[in-house]
Amino acid sequence: MKSHCFLGLVITGLFLNACGGDKNSNRIGESIKVEETPQGHQYGGHLRVGYGIEPTSLDAVLGRSGGDAYYWHQIYDQLVDADPDLTPRPSTSLATSWEISQNPDAITFHLRDNVVFHDGEPFNADAVRRNIERILDPATGATPRASMTVIESVDVLDELTVRFNLNGPWGAGLNMLADRGGVMNSPKKIQALGDDYGWEPAGTGPFRVNKVIIGTLVHLVRNEDYWGTDEFGNRLPYLDEVTIRVIRDQTVLASALRTGEIDVAYLPYKDVSAFQRDDRFQIRIMDGGGVTAVLVFNVTHEVLEDVNLRQAISHAIDPEIINRAIFFNRAMVADSGMWPVGAWVHDPTVDRPYYDPVKARTYLETAGLPNGFEFTAVTTNSPTLIPTAEILRAMLKKIGIAMNIEVLNTGAATERFFHGRQYPMYLTGWSRYPEPDWLASLAYKSDGYYNAGNASRPDVDRLVEQGASFYSLAERKAVYDELNALVLREAWFVPLLYGVNYAAAPQKIQNLDSLMGWDAKMNLREIWIRRQ
Repeated sequence: MKSHCFLGLVITGLFLNACGGDKNSNRIGESIKVEETPQGHQYGGHLRVGYGIEPTSLDAVLGRSGGDAYYWHQIYDQLVDADPDLTPRPSTSLATSWEISQNPDAITFHLRDNVVFHDGEPFNADAVRRNIERILDPATGATPRASMTVIESVDVLDELTVRFNLNGPWGAGLNMLADRGGVMNSPKKIQALGDDYGWEPAGTGPFRVNKVIIGTLVHLVRNEDYWGTDEFGNRLPYLDEVTIRVIRDQTVLASALRTGEIDVAYLPYKDVSAFQRDDRFQIRIMDGGGVTAVLVFNVTHEVLEDVNLRQAISHAIDPEIINRAIFFNRAMVADSGMWPVGAWVHDPTVDRPYYDPVKARTYLETAGLPNGFEFTAVTTNSPTLIPTAEILRAMLKKIGIAMNIEVLNTGAATERFFHGRQYPMYLTGWSRYPEPDWLASLAYKSDGYYNAGNASRPDVDRLVEQGASFYSLAERKAVYDELNALVLREAWFVPLLYGVNYAAAPQKIQNLDSLMGWDAKMNLREIWIRRQ
């Protein structure tokens, strides 16, 4: 790893500061600048956000957790942005227009002029080329690579025009470029910092990284050179500073919001009713915020390679009990697969595992283990998943299955399960990804990062590739319905509960409706603070 000026501070957990050249100071404090738009929106102020998951990296391309997006959404723009219904939105994209052609298959992008990265380097066609080639390079280990291999090469046509040459049709392409695959990093800074870039990234987004305390907070400051504007033409962002604090303890998180230590948070389920009764706060709700609890199986692990054992576990679990005990009946019991309520491919008619302990025992007998077996599952240090794992253990014990639990932080659990393949089962949560190819390519495709057992199934790969290729939504949905049914039948992923996001903030926080974007992640660029 490349050494740099704060490497030792990483180890001791102190502030991580840029190594020179940053025009922002490294302070964290309330801004004194107050300006007002003709519409009454106020500039300035310091927004303090509480969030329960620490980032695995601020480099969106290398981050392993869906929770990373709550951080990197503030730092980056994507080549293509999208509305909540996944309609591409050129007005907020780095590409102002594009043409899709076939025979040969290609997408030509026309780029926004006068955009610069946080390090002062220009955003242009060559930067796009280098970003895409970085993702496609197997040596990079990029999380979205499996969904991007349809790109054969990238041609720079001129300073602001770039063409993606494809090896086939790519119906999912624009939507995938609205996620990690389309995030634009400064190639110069990547080259300069190497492996250390993940904590000192330079995007083109509304906020710049100012300080990081590993496992504690990320402090962002306004990008004074940001190109974006609101619907009235006022420059964005409104805020001067944002601090995202990592607060894992749900009781502490709720208390910090009540006392004014933080300004915005996703509410713990147990505290929703109390905050709804408190006139000091406003609440925004989004159904289908992801998969709150899901069983992920390594289908090639010697312990659970028999599908009958995976189905036995799936049928032994009553998600209704988990919802009452842990989520206060505010989550949604899963009625389909990994595409939850709110996703256009959600299919509640699919045949999926359900609670039936008699059937679970039948599956054990079919597998030749009528008295059960023992295995170790991994989960994260989540305040909801740890007690969920304990309930799962008790339920499985009733049919003779002894489940040991190992708890790791999100980054370590994800890396060891999906990459190290050390465990047969992972109890985790899954973020909302409206474009179905993101999940399909990464979790089901043979070379996908989240294919736990690196399971190679030509029939699955064929469906994944078909789903991404069609331009017709009806054709795509038919493919994903088939893929969904197959994965549930084989018990690769078995969702237990779908999430409902409750965002809360005091009344002074304005534009809270803009907080949750198309992927239900935090978007702070249009948030502002009303002050006297």
